[in-house]
Amino acid sequence: MKQQHQQSNKQVQKQGYYLSQHHLRLMHLLHLSGFALQEYIANEIEQNPALELEFESLDQLEEDQSIEDNVFDPDLFSNDDDLFEKSYNQSQSGKEVFYEAPVIHYSSLNENLKDQIHHMRLKEGLTDITCYLIDELDDDGYLRRSLNDVSFDYGFTFGKLFNESDFEDGLKVLQTCDPVGIGARDLKECLVLQLRRKIEGDHVHPLLKKCLTILEDCYELFVQRKFGRIMEKTHLNEEELNQALHIIRHLNPKPVTETNKYELMLQQIIPEFELSFDEEQIYVSFSHKDATKLKVNASFDRRILKVNGDTETNQVEKYYSELINDAQNIVDALKERESTMMKVISEIASVQIEFFKTGDIKDLKPMILQDISANTGFDISTISRITSNKHIQTPHGIYALRNLFMRNINPNLEQNTQNTALGIKEEIKKIIAEEDKSKPYLDSEIANLLKDIGIQLARRTVVKYREALGIPNSTLRKEMAV
Repeated sequence: MKQQHQQSNKQVQKQGYYLSQHHLRLMHLLHLSGFALQEYIANEIEQNPALELEFESLDQLEEDQSIEDNVFDPDLFSNDDDLFEKSYNQSQSGKEVFYEAPVIHYSSLNENLKDQIHHMRLKEGLTDITCYLIDELDDDGYLRRSLNDVSFDYGFTFGKLFNESDFEDGLKVLQTCDPVGIGARDLKECLVLQLRRKIEGDHVHPLLKKCLTILEDCYELFVQRKFGRIMEKTHLNEEELNQALHIIRHLNPKPVTETNKYELMLQQIIPEFELSFDEEQIYVSFSHKDATKLKVNASFDRRILKVNGDTETNQVEKYYSELINDAQNIVDALKERESTMMKVISEIASVQIEFFKTGDIKDLKPMILQDISANTGFDISTISRITSNKHIQTPHGIYALRNLFMRNINPNLEQNTQNTALGIKEEIKKIIAEEDKSKPYLDSEIANLLKDIGIQLARRTVVKYREALGIPNSTLRKEMAV
């Protein structure tokens, strides 16, 4: 019996897309902003001794200090009582330059929530009531005091009575804030708020709605683990029930935990860009460019590393080269980040120049990521990373870059704000503000009125925009008017 061994060499050519380490680092840096970028740079400086911050005035500072060190001032010690005043006056003379590390302030949870409330357009008095409710929250984000007691205390402060319904409206507003579940009065409400946030939108998995039904209609059965009764009432089979229970069990039982407290700290707004005008000329710059300027440490000396023999010398040389190369790659990536971001923000500013001049949302033009990508030549994913979590400081306030992007709802019509989601919301608010309060418009009637001015919307879309504005339905609006 013969055994035959055959060997064959085959070359297979595969086509793929491989990202270099430099490109991967650049993509990561483009996404970072504010505190996260400063934290990244601080970590890199700590890990790599060949890397250091670059200060433009450092050479001048050393020169000034060397000159002053050689000058003896006999009057400086003539009177000990004047020592502090003398030193203070010298520091104010402008001859000495000191680097002051930026102080970053992190808001508390209450301050963060109140900032969210103040950015909402609420009716008169509702903002104060909602902020008062925020002060009544427990540390875990629950509101365990009854609205009746809270309204009584609030009224006692101002010397007049307030309706409990006013505080119910304030609580509804508070519960739209982040973190989701804030202002819940019990565990059931906390879980329901989380599910409702998940099912916002037109395309929702039907199982999420079943989970909401279980909590709203069968909560006592759920707590008592009477799953058979739940299946009868919700018409779920065993597999669907298990999937629904899995979703519910992974909801957060507390609105505020140590984890999302830390996340709220990281989300404090540090504008990445500043925008200003000089007559008709627009200028865009980085807000904290000095904090991100790095250079390779020229004083880094490989001789500080003690070696014994040729083998260790080669290892040290290799390690030294890796540190230098890595430091240079970071410096190059930060420079490329700056140039890329500046091109993108300059293009955005040129498109939305009228909005930046006036600060009026009616001057916002429809703009999508593809538009900026086509005009700058960068990939859409790059534009998305740059605009996803960046802010710009303007003469009219701070704006998130992502809020400047709006799709044109009716592409066949004129390119203006009226054809965007933001413009349509403004039209809905205008229609409801002018309606007969004794006979409010139905959502279908609002859709017809929008159609008359050239805005084609389905009734369910009108409902979505109306609810996003915090406007109740026609029945509730009629009851509120009585």
